[in-house]
Amino acid sequence: MTAGDSAHEGHGEHWAETVACRVVAAHPFGAFAAVEVVAPAIAAAAAPGQFVMVTVPAPGFFLRRPLSLFTVRDDRVGLLVEDRGPGSRELARVAVGETLELAGPLGTPFPVEGVTSGLLVGGGIGCAPLQYLADELRRRGALVTAAFGFRDLRQARAAAAFDIERLWLATEDGSVGRPGTVVDLLAGVDAAPNTVVYTCGPLAMVAAVQRWAHEARLGGYASLEAHMACGTGSCHGCVVATTEGYLRVCSEGPVFALDTVVAP
Repeated sequence: MTAGDSAHEGHGEHWAETVACRVVAAHPFGAFAAVEVVAPAIAAAAAPGQFVMVTVPAPGFFLRRPLSLFTVRDDRVGLLVEDRGPGSRELARVAVGETLELAGPLGTPFPVEGVTSGLLVGGGIGCAPLQYLADELRRRGALVTAAFGFRDLRQARAAAAFDIERLWLATEDGSVGRPGTVVDLLAGVDAAPNTVVYTCGPLAMVAAVQRWAHEARLGGYASLEAHMACGTGSCHGCVVATTEGYLRVCSEGPVFALDTVVAP
């Protein structure tokens, strides 16, 4: 699949069995926590860009939380959790030996076939799926460059959880890396004509990356963020506007061809 192709091949509801997974690692990184669980069935079926629905391990939380697959290595699945609300705070606090219930993998993955150069652009928690993508691109022999943007130092500490050699950072408060947004970083990126852009973050950021890629004559893909209730396409609660009509982030996405995203 090339960068001009659609990132989703069909419509319909997805389904995945919920499995109990033992936590084997949990490390804080500022506003984030990197959590690793043993999940052989999910790991065997996963692809970069997909996500899982995670049950909050505390009473009073009825909706599961969608979390991108941060890493997949052997039988272990890594998740990057941002402490941004009561539910995610409980997930960020899990300890080794505890159990998390995961359903997945869900959603459409990033196309990687034939890619020789990838530019990964992330903002905040939107950086989470880009480590797994970087691992897969490197496994295929592609050159990987990443540009991440964070709000402040506490958010930027998440960069220490990533293993990407060519990683550029920007913070809005100037505390780490280049002052400004991740799009400001792109002005200094010398991207080869065959580079495929992969981006994930707030829609306003995705729109700015879309404009930059258009000016640079580069194609790519965007993983969109959305609040989800079911994660399987049945509730239609995560619909977004695209040039192909209104589509569900959880089932037709979360990955869409970059030029199909309708900017705000």
